[in-house]
Amino acid sequence: MSQALFLGLTIVTSSALVCAAVMLLFRGMRKRDAGYTPEISEQDAVFIFRDDTLVDMSDRGRQLLGSIMAASDCRRDDLEHLLRYLDHRFLDLRSSLGRLVGLGQMELQAKDDSGLILRASRKKGLTHLRLVDTRAEGALVAMDRLSFEAMREELDTLRDVAKHMPVLSWRVNKVGEITWANTAYIDTYTAFDKGRNGLAWPIPPLFDGQMSDAHGRLSLDMGAHMSWFSHGMVADGAEVQHFATPIDLAVQTETSRREMMQILTRTFACLPTGLALFDTERRLQVFNPALVDLMGLDPLFLAARPSFEQVLFTLRELRMLPEPKDFATWRREITEMERAAETGLFSEEWCLGNGRIYHVSGQPQPGGALAFFFEDVTSDATLARSLRQEIELGQAVLDGLPDAVAAFGPAGDTLISNARYSQIWGEDPCNNLADTGFLHALSLWKKTTTTTPFWDKLNDFAANRDLGAVVQGSVCLLDGTTLGVHARRLRQDWLMLTFRPLRQETARDVVVARHHAHALAAPDILQSAGPQFRTDPAEIGLAPTRKARLVQHAGSRSRG
Repeated sequence: MSQALFLGLTIVTSSALVCAAVMLLFRGMRKRDAGYTPEISEQDAVFIFRDDTLVDMSDRGRQLLGSIMAASDCRRDDLEHLLRYLDHRFLDLRSSLGRLVGLGQMELQAKDDSGLILRASRKKGLTHLRLVDTRAEGALVAMDRLSFEAMREELDTLRDVAKHMPVLSWRVNKVGEITWANTAYIDTYTAFDKGRNGLAWPIPPLFDGQMSDAHGRLSLDMGAHMSWFSHGMVADGAEVQHFATPIDLAVQTETSRREMMQILTRTFACLPTGLALFDTERRLQVFNPALVDLMGLDPLFLAARPSFEQVLFTLRELRMLPEPKDFATWRREITEMERAAETGLFSEEWCLGNGRIYHVSGQPQPGGALAFFFEDVTSDATLARSLRQEIELGQAVLDGLPDAVAAFGPAGDTLISNARYSQIWGEDPCNNLADTGFLHALSLWKKTTTTTPFWDKLNDFAANRDLGAVVQGSVCLLDGTTLGVHARRLRQDWLMLTFRPLRQETARDVVVARHHAHALAAPDILQSAGPQFRTDPAEIGLAPTRKARLVQHAGSRSRG
């Protein structure tokens, strides 16, 4: 029992000692590893990786890696960025680095003639990559060259921008010589020179001795046309950088606008209508000579750009405004006039004390401006008044006729009628909105008269213009009145109808008939009595048929 116990204690003790020895051994190895400091030169591009993680680098390596990552638009780890940069310089770079663990160290030559060497080594579980330029006298020169390559790419980009830039750009030194010019400047000079002098360096200045105008513009005579440029310059040390932007389209637009303004100005000067244009602040900006002639305003006063109220005050002093009842009403009318003009609803006729009549209208303009137009309509108003008086006089003459008169146009529309027509037919066609002209009147005539074929004859006469110039007949109203109808054509195919009531036989007609009978029985007595006793039946307004009938009746009674 004691031997077995002793043997067990011996085994346990031995195991414990072995474990302690192993722990001490690993602790020593960790202390040696932790105390290892890699050798990094400040003049070399050195990168130290633990697996794929960058643990340290030199200052030159930091500059190179910063330039590489700034030029890249992808998110990758540091090792991947560096390997992509070195891939196109060293042949089979990745496969060679895969053998580094077994080899311990290696040296790779660049596949191009750049003279670069990549030295890789494996120490203490760390990978060391050192980039050396064999053509440089020192490592510092090698790193400057690598950084320069990154900057050269940026320089190429800037050169491409300057080459394709449409703006002319050139640098001038302190003695006035061009030290640099972009492609746009050279192309413009070639087109300007036209092969006369050829392209030589230094290039002669395009705008030799020319100063910018008040708008900062330069001009260049290209022969067929004039080119314009917007000029600017910036001082850069002892030299000056110049820029010239082509603005031919802008200058052409401005020239066209100026020419259009001149055309409009000449047109406004020839207009008989007065024009006054006020801006948003209601100050006069544009006026024409007709405004001066019509309203009697002083051109110097108008050229001083008076306000809207000042112009109206001056017109009131010149008695060129309708005189209001009081000043407060006039001021209120000024405000209403401006508001109405802003909406385009202002249009009035000013009747002045001197007998002149002006038509004044206001129109809103873009940007809040107002334009007022003054037109002398005195002659037009006088002519319209005279024409109105003639029309009223003609209507009064028609209304004074004992016969009913109506006239119709070529299209059958009612042109005119008199008061006697309205009395007979009970309707005024000129004031009836439902009136449709001749057809409506014909329907009215048929309804208010007995049946007669005359209306059909009249309808054919109105429809066919080749049936003759006159048609006449008689119709009987429903109240027993007989009307004589006379239709005739006037100029321009107008149709005129006259309705005349026919007289009935009365006691006076019988006496007149007897008188005629005695006159026929004693012609000698009438002949001897003189011409004053002779009576013509036409003089008393009797129709021929009625006169013959009355004479025949009187003769039969005298014989009885």
